[in-house]
Amino acid sequence: MFWAICAAIGLLAGTLGGLLGVGGGIVMVPAFTRLLELPVKQAIGTSMGVIFFTAITASWRHWQLGNLQPRVVVLVAALSMIGAWVGASLTARVPERTLRIAFALFLIVTAGDMLYKAWHMEPSPGPAPVVRE
Repeated sequence: MFWAICAAIGLLAGTLGGLLGVGGGIVMVPAFTRLLELPVKQAIGTSMGVIFFTAITASWRHWQLGNLQPRVVVLVAALSMIGAWVGASLTARVPERTLRIAFALFLIVTAGDMLYKAWHMEPSPGPAPVVRE
């Protein structure tokens, strides 16, 4: 059963990550804590390990489709790597309950903001994708 749960989490997280650019953590952390019963700190760390591979794959495909801005990637990645180190280090000091609440609040605020913006935007068909294969 463990393998089937991991496979389902991976497929769902990868699909949503590639489609929505969410990195999969919003799927994996709750799934790891609920379905695999991992403590939240282990769920976060495990999710980051998986996201490394997912991000490489999705980034490559988005580059092929013309959806990746390399200049932005380089500039943001440099500082986000520092922030990731700091954030990972902070998990040693933050209680499990606080991390769960912070994660849930982040998801609620992010979802509300995205829903509000989507509700108020003009529909547009968008340009045809550029495919590099």
